[in-house]
Amino acid sequence: MENFSLGIDLGGTKIATCIIDNNGNIFARVEMPTLAKEGPEKVISRMKKSVYDVLSQINLSLNEIAGIGIGVPGPIDVEKGTIQNPPNLPGWKDIPLCSIMFREFNTKIIIENDANSAALGEFLFGAGKGVKNFIYITISTGIGAGIFIDGKLFKGIGRNAGEVGHMTINFEGPICGCTNSGCWEAYASGTALSRFAKEGILSGIKTKIIEKARNEEITAEHVFSAARKGDNFALTLVENEGYYLGVGLANLINIFNPGLIAIGGGLTQCWDMFYSKMMKTIKERSLPANLKHLEIVKAKLDKDAGAIGAASLAFL
Repeated sequence: MENFSLGIDLGGTKIATCIIDNNGNIFARVEMPTLAKEGPEKVISRMKKSVYDVLSQINLSLNEIAGIGIGVPGPIDVEKGTIQNPPNLPGWKDIPLCSIMFREFNTKIIIENDANSAALGEFLFGAGKGVKNFIYITISTGIGAGIFIDGKLFKGIGRNAGEVGHMTINFEGPICGCTNSGCWEAYASGTALSRFAKEGILSGIKTKIIEKARNEEITAEHVFSAARKGDNFALTLVENEGYYLGVGLANLINIFNPGLIAIGGGLTQCWDMFYSKMMKTIKERSLPANLKHLEIVKAKLDKDAGAIGAASLAFL
């Protein structure tokens, strides 16, 4: 078997592509914006470019890799290799991604739920290594999870398990991208954080978030940046973020009783700002017996977990 594989992490905000060996070491990496609003054809074109770019970094040819693994937002049909209708990728309905990529590269193509891919990366090479009952949570544009039970990735009957971002935490809450109301993702994702900021600004709240955005679309990063400068509104939003994360995590702790939860995704870049409130809420809302042997950590592979996990699919 080839010693290298290639992985693509397709997110609502960015496309990360890497080449790894079978020990999880990264030999080449590229990242580019998804620009999801432009639709599937242009996004897939960027994905193809990322493959050629990353191969050229180390002068590797397609016949020297074991295959291409792609972590994609769910729901998906793994057997057919299609992306069905993900909330954070507008216009992606029953897109036959595996077939499209195979026609381009003529090598093994595997797709997997993006959170499952990242969980696999952490399980094989990161924070979850050696832990049989382990949950990986990604908090970025949306919220997803990969769940390991007795050392095996739990996929569900349709292989779409782990869509924890769409569990309801307030049945009268805001509409989520999945069209349900009150989803965890609608409260605790990066998208939700930016929405709360915009709503506050439109209501007349004075905040440094506007200065940080500088006429750009307001993002979670702008909120955290303003909070670090002591902005009261931004600090309240970050406090709420920790609370909402804690509520959802407590639900998962009570259901699965894991030994380890590793949290990754873009929002963990500001881990120090929401960690205390998150943990306080978890302790208040979780069954004490389920906390006894639980450890909650920041994911080790950071922003590369998804791409590393996707690449490892080609070795399995």
